[in-house]
Amino acid sequence: MPPVRVIVTGPEEAADFNTEFWCGGELMAITVLHDGQLHLRIDPRRDGEPWLIETTSLGRALESAAHQIAEY
Repeated sequence: MPPVRVIVTGPEEAADFNTEFWCGGELMAITVLHDGQLHLRIDPRRDGEPWLIETTSLGRALESAAHQIAEY
């Protein structure tokens, strides 16, 4: 699997704690604020197969998401 990368699409999304997690060309997950805590909502793959996520790039992506949100 390709590495996971994070995108903050704009200041409004960052203010709402929303970031997008992409794996290759597919949107894999988004961050959402739920009960005052940041959560990662992982969507099903289009082909119905389970995600196979390389944990080091996922950890880096989670850290990057928190950093990018804080920048706004």
